Amino acid sequence: MQYCARCVYPANSAVPLTFDEQGVCSGCRVEEEKQKIDWKDRRKLLWQILTEYKRKAKGPYDCIVPVSGGKDSHWQTHLIKAEFGLNPLLVTFNHEMNTQRGIRNLANLVNKLKLDHVRFTPNPDLIRRLSISSLMKMGDIFWHSHCGIYTWPVQIAVKYKIPLIVWGEQGFMDLGGMFSHYDMVEMTNKHRVEHGLRGYDAKDMVSQEYGISEHDLSWAVYPSDRQIEKVGIRGIYLGNFMPWDHVKQTDEMIKLYNFETAPHERSFNYYENVEDFVSNGLNDYLRYLKFGYGRATDHASYEIRRRRMTREQGIKLVQQYDHVYPTDIKIYTRYSGLTEKQIIAAVDKIRDLRAWVKRNNKWQLTDGVGNHVNDPGVNEARLPLKGKTRYILNPKKSKPEPQEYTLM
Repeated sequence: MQYCARCVYPANSAVPLTFDEQGVCSGCRVEEEKQKIDWKDRRKLLWQILTEYKRKAKGPYDCIVPVSGGKDSHWQTHLIKAEFGLNPLLVTFNHEMNTQRGIRNLANLVNKLKLDHVRFTPNPDLIRRLSISSLMKMGDIFWHSHCGIYTWPVQIAVKYKIPLIVWGEQGFMDLGGMFSHYDMVEMTNKHRVEHGLRGYDAKDMVSQEYGISEHDLSWAVYPSDRQIEKVGIRGIYLGNFMPWDHVKQTDEMIKLYNFETAPHERSFNYYENVEDFVSNGLNDYLRYLKFGYGRATDHASYEIRRRRMTREQGIKLVQQYDHVYPTDIKIYTRYSGLTEKQIIAAVDKIRDLRAWVKRNNKWQLTDGVGNHVNDPGVNEARLPLKGKTRYILNPKKSKPEPQEYTLM
C-alpha cells in the first residue's frame, strides 16, 4: 500500500486522492494553496455574494445555514449572523443517534444567536430499517444521515423560496484534494449522490425486504432541476472564502458560546462529532474494517498538514486509535436487533483486499502505515512545525454520556 510521504493517508482512501512524483497526496498539496491565496480578497467576495442575496431576499430569511449543533455549524452560524449581519434560517436533519451533549449544543446555538430553526425528524422506525438496509448494502449505518444533511436543507430552500444555502467546508477538497480552492466549487446534486451518498440515491434504497417505499423516502428526494432553477438555489462553501481550520474555529466557539467538547475512544480529537454516538464510534469502525484506516488517520493528517504534528507522531496515534473496538456497538445492537457478529459480517464481504488479507480464518491488515515511517521522500516532504496539537475539553469535568442515544 502506498502512503502519503507527508501525511498518513493510504492510496485506498475512501475520499479519492492522488499522489504526485514526490509521493505527496493531493490533499496535502491543496492545503498548500492556503498559504498563497489572498484571503482578504476572498472575504470581500463572500461579502459581495451575501450582500447580493440579502438585498434580493423576499422573505424574512437572507439564507439557509444547515446545522447539526456541531463545531462547524456553530462557526458557520456565528460568521453569517454575528460577523456579516445576515438573518439565516437554521435547518437541521435529525439523524436520531444524538448524544445529550449534542442536543445541548444545538439548543445553545439557536439560543445564543437568537435565530429561527427548523428541525426534521423522520419516522424513527423507518430510519432503523433504512440503517440496517444501508449496512447490508454498503457497510454504512449512517447513510440516512448523509442523505438528510445533503437533501433536507435544499428541500426547505425550495419550500420557503430562499435561494442561498451556506455550507461549511468542502470535505472532499479539504481531506483528499478532490478540488482546488481555485475551482470555487459549489454544491451540486451530482456531487451529493456520487460522493456524499456513496453513489446511492433515494430510489436505490426502496426495498421490499425492509418495507421501504418511495413515499417513505420523500424527505430524501432532491428537488428537480426545474424547482432548483425556479428559486435560483445556490449552495456555497465557506471553505472557499477563508483558510478553514476547525481547531482554531472551535477554540473560538468554546470561548464565545461555551461549545461543549468530549473525548472519543477512537481518536485523540475532542472536537469532531460530539453530537452523535456512531460517527466516531461504530460507523467509523466499519470504515476501518472496509479500508484499513479510521478517524485517527483523518485527524492526524489534518494536524500534520497544519504543521501542528509530525508524521511520526501521527503514525503513533493512528496505531493507538484506528483499530479500537467501539463500545457504542452495543447501542446499535439494541437499536437494530442485530448481533455484533451480524454487524461485522455485513462488512466482511466488502473489505478492500488491498488493505486486508484473511489468514487462518482471521482478517489481518496487509500493510499498515507503521511500515512506512521511513519511506523514500518522507524527509523531503516534511514541513517545519508551527504549533502543537491541542484540544480543549469543555467542560473540564463532566459525567460520561449515558450509553443510549437520544431521539430529540
